[in-house]
Amino acid sequence: MSFSATETASPLLRATGLAAGYGLLQVLWDVDIEIGQGECVILLGANGAGKTTLLKALLGLVALWHGSIEFKGRSLAGQRTDQRVRQGIAYMSEIGIFPNLSIDENLSLGGYHLPKRDVRTRASQLYAMFPDLEQRRGALAASLSGGQRKMLSLAKAFMGGPQLLIMDEPSAGLSPRYVKEVIATLRQLREGGLSMLIAEQNLGFLDLAGRVCVLDSGRMSFSGGRDALEHDDILRRSYFGLDGEDDGRTD
Repeated sequence: MSFSATETASPLLRATGLAAGYGLLQVLWDVDIEIGQGECVILLGANGAGKTTLLKALLGLVALWHGSIEFKGRSLAGQRTDQRVRQGIAYMSEIGIFPNLSIDENLSLGGYHLPKRDVRTRASQLYAMFPDLEQRRGALAASLSGGQRKMLSLAKAFMGGPQLLIMDEPSAGLSPRYVKEVIATLRQLREGGLSMLIAEQNLGFLDLAGRVCVLDSGRMSFSGGRDALEHDDILRRSYFGLDGEDDGRTD
């Protein structure tokens, strides 16, 4: 299945100076992030760093206090979440499915904005990609294992034929075996040209990264390639509150 897009000099998505929060609590502070055509960006950060809030702000699920978001060179200001989805942005949350609906029904909801003929075509393509789901297409999603639910969540997100897939903690609740399967599936999709922004704590997802961003206490503390990240103490500071000189160990 191809998700290729025409290459352009400008990024597919560009967010500048984002600030957002809940009530009086500010969570994001002047965050900038870009995702290029066909690029996979891994967003790292500890619990409470603001990763989910950033993803929801990009989808319009959390209102911006200030800042701007452009997709394919056009402002998303004032656009509802469903309008952003129709433009080519898909969002996969940690849960991502409706347990009381069948596998077929979940996939149909993922392509709710497509013509019925396209929904059938997309579903057939995705069942070929996820044969375990096809064997149980009439079963309730609640009957699936944790790993199968995650695969259904992925398939549901792909149903609309997105250009950009935004994912929140795809490894959450998965065994190491299923984490490897999710990474392998995402690698296949990345090679097909799909752009991705993946918020994660599992460092295994760095194997997918064209670029890495690190969110620390609501601020973007790093953006660059994997090699630069591996030679920087930013992860130790962001995850463990350690500086480069004192890592808390005794010799």
